[in-house]
Amino acid sequence: MNLHSKLLEREAAGRPVSVGVIGAGKFGTMFLSQARLTRGLHVAGVADLDVARANSQLKTAGWPEAQYAASSLADAHKALPKPRQAGRLIAIKRKAA
Repeated sequence: MNLHSKLLEREAAGRPVSVGVIGAGKFGTMFLSQARLTRGLHVAGVADLDVARANSQLKTAGWPEAQYAASSLADAHKALPKPRQAGRLIAIKRKAA
């Protein structure tokens, strides 16, 4: 059994692999490009010191703006298309002005 089939099993069981990405640099962006399309993988959030750069990198990686421009996980969850799919959620908490 390979990783792909194991991820599909977890997705079917409602238990996707949840990950948090620390850093939206080159490696993080490459991962996010693939994670967006990987069934059975749930990106719970992205942490980066530079929110503007993280937003730019998420756009580059093909994430819909509604999913990374939210100010909270709850807002990002509301932005997901129906049915809501695991592995398709990103939220960046913006710094207070």
